[in-house]
Amino acid sequence: MRSSSGEKAAKPAFNRILDDLARRQLLHDFQFGAARELYEARRNVGAGAFGIVCEAVDRSTEEPVAIKKIGHASATPTLARRTLREIRVLRYIRHENIIRLRDIFRIPGSLGINVYMVMDLMEGSLHHVIHGTNDYLEYDLVIFFLYQLLRGLKYLHAAGIAHRDLKPSNLLVNSDCHLRIADFGMAKLALNDRLENSEEHCFYMTQHVATLPYRAPELLFVMPEHSTAVDMWAVGCILAEMLLRREVFPGRSVSAQIKILVTQIGSPSQKLKDLICCDRTKRYIDNLGEHAGWSWDEIVPFEYCESRPEPNPDAVDLISKLIKMDSTERYDVLEALYHPFLKQFHSTRITEGACPFKVKMDMADVEHLTNEQLIDAVIADIRSAADEDYPASTPTNGPHKSFSERKRTTTPSDRTGPASSSLNSSLHSEVTSTDSRESSLSDHASNYVSYLNDRHRLDEKTQITAL
Repeated sequence: MRSSSGEKAAKPAFNRILDDLARRQLLHDFQFGAARELYEARRNVGAGAFGIVCEAVDRSTEEPVAIKKIGHASATPTLARRTLREIRVLRYIRHENIIRLRDIFRIPGSLGINVYMVMDLMEGSLHHVIHGTNDYLEYDLVIFFLYQLLRGLKYLHAAGIAHRDLKPSNLLVNSDCHLRIADFGMAKLALNDRLENSEEHCFYMTQHVATLPYRAPELLFVMPEHSTAVDMWAVGCILAEMLLRREVFPGRSVSAQIKILVTQIGSPSQKLKDLICCDRTKRYIDNLGEHAGWSWDEIVPFEYCESRPEPNPDAVDLISKLIKMDSTERYDVLEALYHPFLKQFHSTRITEGACPFKVKMDMADVEHLTNEQLIDAVIADIRSAADEDYPASTPTNGPHKSFSERKRTTTPSDRTGPASSSLNSSLHSEVTSTDSRESSLSDHASNYVSYLNDRHRLDEKTQITAL
C-alpha cells in the first residue's frame, strides 16, 4: 500500500522531533561546566551499564575526540572503584594498542561527582568488524588484529595488570585496521586477591567480572584469581569468534556457561574442583556428571568462504593452547606471540618501552580502600591528573597543555593537537622489521579499508567507544 501525501509530509516533521530530542538528551548527558569552552559535544555514540560516550570536538584544535561520562562516579563503591581503576591505568600508559587518555575533569552531580574522560575517537569496534556483514575475515586480518591485541597485552601483563573484561566490543579499531584496547574499569593487579567463600563474594564474581562468553573458568567457577591468564582465555575466545563470526561459548547465564564449558571442554580435574571457592558452584559442576569434551575441530569447525578457502590448523591449535581449563597450562602472551599462527611477525623486534612502575604501585592500593577512601582517591587522582601533561603516543606539532592550564587560556594557538595516527606510521615507529613480511601484511591491512567501507562495517552510524 502506498503511503499518503499526508504521511510523507509528517515523516520529516517526526524526524525533526526525534533530532531535537536527541540534541536535548545530549545537552542533558554532557554538561561540561567550565570545560564547555574546551569541548563541544556532537552526538551520543555509546551507552552501557557504567557510562555513556559522546563524540565531541576539541575547540582548540578542531580534532574529534570521544568523551566518556561516568555519572555519579562516587555514588557507590563499585562505581568509584571502577572509575579509580580506569584513571590509574590510563594516566601513565602510552602504547599504540591501548586507548589514550587525553584529558580528564569532574563536575558535581546530584548523586556524586560526574567524571569525564577525554580519549581518542575510534571509528568502530572489532565486534562491528566481525559481525557487520555475512563475510568472514581473511586470515591475514585475523592475524593482524590478534597481533595488535597481544602487543597491548604484553605491555600490560609485563606490569602484572590483568584487563579482566576483554571482548570484541572493548577492542576499538579504525578503518586503517589499527586496534586499541579500551575499558579498564575491571583492570586489576594480578596476585592481590583474597580468597573468600561467601555468598556475597560468589555473586560478585559470577555477575560483575568479565562478560560471560569470554569469562575464564577461574572467574566463572570462583577459583583463586591468580594471574593474567584470565586475559589469555578471552584472547582464545576472541580469536575463535573472528574465525566463526559467532561467540564460541555463548552462555547467557552463569549456569548455562558452566554447562557449555564442562560439556565442550570437559569436566575440570579434581585438583581444579578443590580450588573452587563457591560451594554452590562446586555442587552444580558435580551434578553435571563427567564429560570428556569435544574435539577442537568440533568446537571451532572450519567455515568455507572465498576469502578463506582452506582451513588453518595453526589457528585452531593456538585456540586450543589458550582455552585451557587449568590456567597454569594456558599459553601466556609471549608464547602466543611466538606461535606458528603469527609466524609473519616472528622476525619482528618490538622496541617499545616498559609499562610505568607507577601504574603497578597505584593499582595495588585500589582494592583495599574503604568507601570514603575510594571517593577521596577518585577526587585526588582527577585533580592531580588534570594538572599533568598528556603526551601523545605519536609525534605532535606542539605541546599539549593540561586541563587546568587550558582553563586559563583556551585560544586555538595554545595547543596543537597530535597528528592523526595511522597504522603504517605510528605502529611501525615502535616496531623494527628485519624483512618485508610485516610491511606486506600491514600494506594488505591498509588496502582492506575499501573492503570494510564497501560493506559498511565501520560507517558513520557505527562509530563507538567502548564503555
